[in-house]
Amino acid sequence: MKTLFLLLAEYGSGQIPLDACANLFGLAPAEAAKRAIRRSLPVPAFRAGSQKSPWLVNAADLAAYLDAEREAATEEWRRVRGKPR
Repeated sequence: MKTLFLLLAEYGSGQIPLDACANLFGLAPAEAAKRAIRRSLPVPAFRAGSQKSPWLVNAADLAAYLDAEREAATEEWRRVRGKPR
């Protein structure tokens, strides 16, 4: 839950513009928009309004994705380092 609150504080909204958070996926904003059209981002992206509206990502979805990525990285680090859970 901490991640969600940090995202809300950083972006100031529960709906984050894809252009603003594309770097969290390792993508440039233009590539992130292309992947949003193809529905191939790791989180759902949507437009609120017309087709000319900016792509948005829900803060809770993004927080869950980031938490899962962190957990996977932590598990891999533990396996490599031989550290018990």
